[in-house]
Amino acid sequence: MRALSLVILLAGYWALLSGQFHNGFLITCGVLCIAFVCWMASRMGLIDDEGAPARYYVGLLLYVPYIAWQVILANWDVLKRIWSSELAIDPRLTRIRHGTRAGFVTVTYANSITLTPGTVTMEVTETEMLVLSLTKEGEDGLIDGDMERRCKRLEGG
Repeated sequence: MRALSLVILLAGYWALLSGQFHNGFLITCGVLCIAFVCWMASRMGLIDDEGAPARYYVGLLLYVPYIAWQVILANWDVLKRIWSSELAIDPRLTRIRHGTRAGFVTVTYANSITLTPGTVTMEVTETEMLVLSLTKEGEDGLIDGDMERRCKRLEGG
């Protein structure tokens, strides 16, 4: 099942990036490359729950629109702060406690923080993350915990 989910994921990614649906030669090359990558991943023991976390895929489909919207909002906020002299930029380092249990979810949460402009995850431990925020509002948004709650839904929490 994990191998099949990896094949589907790679095929979708290839189709999205290549846009080739009518050229038989390129489609054959894509299929051969996907088969080779899956064969190599299997030989290296990478098709496991960590390498192909299929149980998180459905939850990620619900999470991606949320994080995309957060990236748009954060971009807008940073743009306003750069162009306006009235809006303060007040950098701060904060330790944010988290309660994620699964490694995949913790990494998703840390990467989501870094993906949104104005915040960067600098260090991750078992119970907390060291985050650099450009503003107090950015820090408060992380302390509020909405992003963590949405990430924890991936692990069923």
